[in-house]
Amino acid sequence: MNRAVPEEIIEEIRSRIDIVDLIGSYIPVKRAGATFKACCPFHQEKTPSFVITPQRQRYHCFGCGKGGDVFRFVMEHEGVDFPAAIHMLAGRCGVIIPERQYSSPQEAQEAKVVRNRKERLYELHEAVSKFYAANLRNEPQSPVSLYFAGRGIPAELAEKFGIGAAPDGWQTTMDWCSKQGFTVDEMLDGGIILASENKPGSYYDRFRNRLVFPIWNEQGRVVAFSARTVEADSGGAKYVNSPETMIFRKSHVLYALPLARQAIQQYGFFIMCEGQLDTIAMHQAGFANAVAPQGTAFTNEQARILRRYSDRAYICFDSDSAGIKATLRAFDILLPLDFEVKVIILPGNSDPDELLKTQGEEAVKAAVNNAVDFFDFLYRHKVAEHDVSTPGGKTRIVADFITYLQKLSNSVMRSLYAARLSSLLGINEEAVFRELNKYRKKEKFAASRKQLMTQESLPTGDAHEGTANDVSGAANNAMELLPPEIVHAEKTLLPLAIAEEAVAQRLSAELPAGQISETALGRAINEVIKLTMQGEWHSVLQHLNDWERENPDPVLSSILADAVDFKKKYIAKATDDCIATIRNYYRDRRKEDILNSMRTTTDPEERLALLKELMSV
Repeated sequence: MNRAVPEEIIEEIRSRIDIVDLIGSYIPVKRAGATFKACCPFHQEKTPSFVITPQRQRYHCFGCGKGGDVFRFVMEHEGVDFPAAIHMLAGRCGVIIPERQYSSPQEAQEAKVVRNRKERLYELHEAVSKFYAANLRNEPQSPVSLYFAGRGIPAELAEKFGIGAAPDGWQTTMDWCSKQGFTVDEMLDGGIILASENKPGSYYDRFRNRLVFPIWNEQGRVVAFSARTVEADSGGAKYVNSPETMIFRKSHVLYALPLARQAIQQYGFFIMCEGQLDTIAMHQAGFANAVAPQGTAFTNEQARILRRYSDRAYICFDSDSAGIKATLRAFDILLPLDFEVKVIILPGNSDPDELLKTQGEEAVKAAVNNAVDFFDFLYRHKVAEHDVSTPGGKTRIVADFITYLQKLSNSVMRSLYAARLSSLLGINEEAVFRELNKYRKKEKFAASRKQLMTQESLPTGDAHEGTANDVSGAANNAMELLPPEIVHAEKTLLPLAIAEEAVAQRLSAELPAGQISETALGRAINEVIKLTMQGEWHSVLQHLNDWERENPDPVLSSILADAVDFKKKYIAKATDDCIATIRNYYRDRRKEDILNSMRTTTDPEERLALLKELMSV
């Protein structure tokens, strides 16, 4: 939650914005009884599975699982964070967001200084970007302009990407910025200039005689630059990039994302290129859904940003050893996040820019259309590494593959790929499954130990007051480890507790925290119990809306979007049955634990104590 915006302002925005009107301004929606339906804007589909519930002011897609309230919709559709969504919706409904209240004049002044410094850096980068672009246009005979002309990038595309030219002078950019009113400190903070090591008090331009590409953040503001040399043998780095600053963290920025957002949703996938020129070439060839990591490495943060727009990734890195390694690292990041991953293999070990120049747009389109599944790419690579005709080679291939297959959270997908691998290698299918299961058990055991060690190092507190941030990644797989009857019981109890305070009170009285799962559903039930114990059951639905925004889960989203009208006569029985199911399950588990302990203990007193406990369970 963004505490800089008062809660009453957030609630006023929520009350003024009707979710049907909001979503209807983005996509066509149709009434379907008490709800509205549409084709989901977050994935491609022909039959509408995107449902809007006016009564709950929520949406949920039963196809891709995305759901939430008005704030979540803007965050997902516009690709912005929660504070930005608040401000966008405030402008839409005419709510004025007051300045944050600070505890002291000094705190307010410090915050204002930071705000002003950031805003000045945005203004500086925007101004310098326009300066470089004008320099490219107005100096057609400069080395940079001549080099750029040879790249064959159309003028309209150059304007769209804001491509510019850094002058060939040691202080040309600095002098221009000074005339615009920017200080040396601001230029240093923004990485536009550098301090001389040989002459104290002297400064020089970071970018000189280079083709410059402005880098935007998610909101489309220029935050950095990447500059390519135009000299065949410059003696310096091929690319010079802005340093990280108050407004630029390269691990959180993707090149051309503001230009690619709509195309990603239109195509249903994004193309990940290696650099700026390859990305621009893809756009030129008709694939405006292309982006690139800022810097050499693709990061988890960048993957999670892209996940907002599509769960289908096409990787288009170079075919050399460095490009293959980068592709495999991308698999490590994308597969655990449930991306469908394909690899674009360009003919002749070319890159998109070269292919476009030598063979034209059709060749690029053919390469994209013929993209191979990550499995096929990985198999080709491993067969080239190991001798597939020998038992040792096959063993190493299976071992390498398993490290990737175990990253897949979908058990059906894992099984299909494992069966395919055994068929390709001509080995027993059960052998591959055994190795995969051994690896997964080993990984789960390691994750459980890590979680246990983390929990033991934390201070103890009220069992019902744990937060989502206290739950490790190992808990994300908890749903698939629970028996179906427990999952069904929790799926039933949560909406009942939201609808009826009496049910919530029963859960707080009859279900200990240890008998509630660590899934998103279980943690949501704990949130309901916590509020009920605090006498705030009336705010459960609003609280869960906010809580789910920070803990997104498809199952929880569908429950919160479903305004079920429960029949009173069935509520008590359903609650009884679900509580009994859960208590019986955990009672049986405890009995099994006691019996196992009795089999191993040699201490008569301990055995007697265990027997007494067994009789009382």
